[in-house]
Amino acid sequence: MHRKLNNKRGFSLIELMVVLAVAGVLLGIGLPSFKDFLANSKMAETNNMLVHSIQLARSTSVERLESTGVCVSDAPMVDDAVCAIGSSYNKGWLVYVDSDGDGLRGVAEDIIERVDAPGPAFTFAPTNTFENQIYFNDSGASTTVAGIPISGSIGVDYADGLQVRLITVSANGRVTTETPKNTP
Repeated sequence: MHRKLNNKRGFSLIELMVVLAVAGVLLGIGLPSFKDFLANSKMAETNNMLVHSIQLARSTSVERLESTGVCVSDAPMVDDAVCAIGSSYNKGWLVYVDSDGDGLRGVAEDIIERVDAPGPAFTFAPTNTFENQIYFNDSGASTTVAGIPISGSIGVDYADGLQVRLITVSANGRVTTETPKNTP
């Protein structure tokens, strides 16, 4: 014997179309916000990596009573990584102990941290004083290799102005980060 199924199961075509239209509207509203969220997350990660490296160099200089530096490097992940004068933080950076006080990472000097390139979407704009490195004396003050106190900043830009941060190091070694007011 055959039984008739009077109870229909499933969705009608109209119900399915309404659900798809609502989902499309929600995606259209939420996707730009999600894109901004991802950009902010990537900026925060890169900003925090550089600030961490700067603070690590400063605390190491005080702990070891030796000068330390955060310098740009073309290949920070290789075994005998060196500072690269005229390069950019886009390629990565090193935190090193400058045992001989010459302002360059020698082969025999300790590397405390290596940070690889953050990605092509980032642009770093350091002031002239921090173009190649940030240097700390044995008391944790930001100085030149000759011992003259200096301060400066590094602008970090993600995706052509979508996210911008400014990292500032004062002459006493204090590190601050701010979001400039004219950014989106």
